[in-house]
Amino acid sequence: MNILIIGCGKLGARLANVLDSQEHNISVIGNEQALVDNLNDDFSGLSVPGNPIDIDVMKSAGIEGCDYAICVTESDNTNIMAAQIIKNIFKIDNILLRILDPVKCRVYSQMNMSTISPTALAFESIYSKIFHNNHNKIVDCGKSSVAVITVPYEKWMRGKMMSEVEFVTRHKLLGFLDENDKFVMFSYKSDRKIQKTDRLIYTSIVD
Repeated sequence: MNILIIGCGKLGARLANVLDSQEHNISVIGNEQALVDNLNDDFSGLSVPGNPIDIDVMKSAGIEGCDYAICVTESDNTNIMAAQIIKNIFKIDNILLRILDPVKCRVYSQMNMSTISPTALAFESIYSKIFHNNHNKIVDCGKSSVAVITVPYEKWMRGKMMSEVEFVTRHKLLGFLDENDKFVMFSYKSDRKIQKTDRLIYTSIVD
């Protein structure tokens, strides 16, 4: 594939080096010193120093023949501006951009842009580690974040039906993981007693 990477920091350079080693056609736009310092000595792609949002610089890096454009400079605003130029001027739809601010990330994801927020990913990972359970997640849904929380069987649940524990404070029962670790959606039609092997899955809006 022909891939343009805008930004040659640690992430941009790593992407460029790995994808180049996999024999993709890689072009990188970045600070001249960063291109020298961060790209491997055997990097065979095209490295273009210059302003990452300059149209002529993009053309020099082969933007018009790209299959993918990846915007990973250290600046959210630069990544957003670069993505908008690529989408609106060069009519390329396959754009990935890194946005540190989770709020901005959600806004631009709603504009049919593929966004990745390292901040949101790190938050989700730390949140899961705190509770020592990989089933605890924070998921971005539009302009809100939704917590997905796993609750193991507890004594107070003994003899209770699923419908009796549908609401716990601000949390709503979504379903449960059975003894085979398979998710079962909660439904009044299939209401049943809670088993010791069940792990209940609750959701709540975080913000």
